[in-house]
Amino acid sequence: MAKVRPPVDWLRELVACRSDVAEEPLVALLAGWLDPWGARITIQTVHPGRPNLIATFPGHDAARSLMLEAHSDTVGGEGQFTPTVREGKLYGRGACDTKGAMAAMLSGIETVLVEQGLPPVTVHFVSTCNEELGATGAHHLVANGFRADYAVVGEPTDMRIVYAHKGSLRLRLHTQGVAAHSSAPERGVNAIYKMCRVVQALETNVIPKLAEVRDAVLGSPTLSVGTIHGGSQVNVVPAACEIEVDRRLVPGEERDAVVAGILGALPGDISHRMTEYYPPLGQDPGSPLVQRVGRAAGEMRLATAAWASNAGVFAAAGIPAVLFGPGSIQQAHTEEEFIEVAQVEAASRVYAEIIRQSAEP
Repeated sequence: MAKVRPPVDWLRELVACRSDVAEEPLVALLAGWLDPWGARITIQTVHPGRPNLIATFPGHDAARSLMLEAHSDTVGGEGQFTPTVREGKLYGRGACDTKGAMAAMLSGIETVLVEQGLPPVTVHFVSTCNEELGATGAHHLVANGFRADYAVVGEPTDMRIVYAHKGSLRLRLHTQGVAAHSSAPERGVNAIYKMCRVVQALETNVIPKLAEVRDAVLGSPTLSVGTIHGGSQVNVVPAACEIEVDRRLVPGEERDAVVAGILGALPGDISHRMTEYYPPLGQDPGSPLVQRVGRAAGEMRLATAAWASNAGVFAAAGIPAVLFGPGSIQQAHTEEEFIEVAQVEAASRVYAEIIRQSAEP
């Protein structure tokens, strides 16, 4: 590796390798790149066709470790999957969220390996699957014992250090009725009517009380009913109804207590299932990790986020984590998704500097 490859070259190939349905092709591409660099490659199958990748580069100080993580999945839907560069921007699905950060991390790691042969501490480049719908790759990673001394998670933060974000908990609530012919509704039990009382209770009993909980930087938690499904056809009394609830958490809130608080405020016999959970992130802005990333970036640009990420999963497992990466969240999940090439190049330099400084206390 005598010459470092420009990060935009990595980004072109990453965007061209679709990962909106399954991450396996992208993981194979990454493994093919990283194995010749001397990485120890570990692939974890989380779901069929959806693996995590861990590429470990042993450092001079093997007792200390840094994780650079970027999720490999992108959202589906309409969008451009062929990378195109126009006016200093690379367009393509996943360019911003979050293959721009991934390309910059690869370039940063390669830069340090070319300079030093070995990084100062052990560096884990990690790509997790299914961040977009439940962070199951990140949950699987830590549940199977992966740990690092600290983590920098690549997300489109516009080159700011996100040290705190809200968590997210998704619930499916189900009401059960009894089907009957709609000409004799008294013979059945209408599950939609039962669910109407549930939705009303959420709006009047649960949501107003959320203002009583307040984080100093993230504000109050929120709750929103996102979907509702019920009944089979108009001339049948509906036997079942289901809604999906999105509850945003602030640091200090516990998952089980939040679920219990919701269910305890609802009327009737309701079944529930938690489908997704992202713990909140509440890193101290004065922590050594935040200060180290700020020094590497050359300026201390701090930010918080209302959305959730893998960083909360890692922090909940005892791995101090922050978010840092090129691109704007405003471009994520859009049909004309893009990222500024200059930001990807700048992020590559910052990630390399984070690795160089990793030996510091």
